[in-house]
Amino acid sequence: MSTALPRRTALRTAAAAVVGASVAGAVSACSGDDEQAGGEGSGGSHPAPPVRHALTVGVAGRAGTLDPATRGGAAAATLAASRALLEAASIVLVASERPADLSAATDAALLLGIPLLVQGPGLAAELRRLGTRTVLRWAGSGSATPAASATSTARRAPEVVEVAGVDDLPDLPGLPLQRPSHGATLLVLDGAEVPAAVGATLAAVGAGRVAVTGPDPRTSADAHTAVRRSADAPVLAVGRGLGPPGRFAQRVRTARHAPELPAGGLLPFPGRRMVALYGHPDTAALGMLGEQPAAQSAERATALAGRFQQLTDVPVVPAFEIIATVASGSRQEDGSYSRRTALSTLLPWVEAAEAAGAYVVLDLQPGRDDFLSQARTYEPLLRRPWVGLALDPEWRLQQGEKPLRQIGHVGIEEVNAVGAWLAALVRTHDLPPKVLTLHQFSTSMVRDRDRLDTSLDEVQWLVHADGQGGQGAKQETWAALRRDLPDGVWLGWKNFEDEDTPMLTPAETVAQVHPMPYFVSYQ
Repeated sequence: MSTALPRRTALRTAAAAVVGASVAGAVSACSGDDEQAGGEGSGGSHPAPPVRHALTVGVAGRAGTLDPATRGGAAAATLAASRALLEAASIVLVASERPADLSAATDAALLLGIPLLVQGPGLAAELRRLGTRTVLRWAGSGSATPAASATSTARRAPEVVEVAGVDDLPDLPGLPLQRPSHGATLLVLDGAEVPAAVGATLAAVGAGRVAVTGPDPRTSADAHTAVRRSADAPVLAVGRGLGPPGRFAQRVRTARHAPELPAGGLLPFPGRRMVALYGHPDTAALGMLGEQPAAQSAERATALAGRFQQLTDVPVVPAFEIIATVASGSRQEDGSYSRRTALSTLLPWVEAAEAAGAYVVLDLQPGRDDFLSQARTYEPLLRRPWVGLALDPEWRLQQGEKPLRQIGHVGIEEVNAVGAWLAALVRTHDLPPKVLTLHQFSTSMVRDRDRLDTSLDEVQWLVHADGQGGQGAKQETWAALRRDLPDGVWLGWKNFEDEDTPMLTPAETVAQVHPMPYFVSYQ
């Protein structure tokens, strides 16, 4: 390898020309030693000591996506790889997108063990973020490389070193860089082609390549395994359908840290069906749940789930749907006409469900209160990974209304507010996505349901048909609730022990209720 290029005076002359460019450039994060050394641009009389170059692989929370079909070509691809995989890089090679330049520059970057970026929008900002001190500019790149411009936050602008060819690489301290020991993870979706331009950056960070079959690391078993195995490594996923980088990064975090649900996996549906006992711990009058103590209720729910399991290939898990706030005929101290069950009463039932491998849904009957205020009361329980939430608009009353005198209703803004709050709770506490149920037996109970926010990645909405009585009428309700159901919403069904005529057996439920519900409760 030739050492002809390190002619310091000539290099600084080239750098000065670029410093005068109008495009904002990289800000260098100087080390303590460099900050104290007198050098050009710092007011001292001696040149700065040579910088030993290094790069820092991104932290575990850093993740990004790269769609080879996205506009921007090699420039966008190298930028995406850098943002996903690198925390800092004191030296970077920059080239134009011309095929000959790009091919030769890639070879050079591989020899030096440094990242490669391609000229294009966002380059200057990325060099700033990386704290780049030295830019190797491939000779064919022209004079427009937005490499370095001093700002008020920088002690000195990055030095720009012109590189004429692979045989003319500079002899700089610390090169070639050593690959980091912990590396990074490259997920390649369904045989997608990894752009050649990102090869140098992938090599520089020691990225291990894993072929995956699905875009969501929470549901793709191979992707899930790969990101959990490399828990301290940044992730770059290449392929189509990966979605926005921020959402993908959150999915990687969930896949790494969230506990799995009963029967495995992280998303409640479609990976399992649930069969629940519904009611309140303190009374048998409100449903089957309260007809026996917590441990026996778990055994009963497990046996019932087992009967459904014989009828489907999808795993069926037991569940409790516990009425956490109970609509009351009398006015409470807060004026709500709703009694809040103490956390201390509910906790043993949640623990009994967890011990039995059962999911829990906390049901809210708010009276004149609002759903979000009541949901916040049960945040300590909702922080547990196997506890979801249900909203029962039948009991959502307006001012002047009382339970059992009219059917309540809720506006979609209030429903969406609960969804947003619950989604934030899931993100904050690294939980698996939660079931968020809407009980309905009339379309008027949820106003403007077509505007339900189904974009939330952390909750799975379920519309639960609560109709009771003859099976013909229940089927009519089922059909009405399914009509204009927003995309991405799952379906549930309730069997009433005393009110249905007749109540369906598990086999009849599967045979007669289409599509087969993912959540069946017994009251």
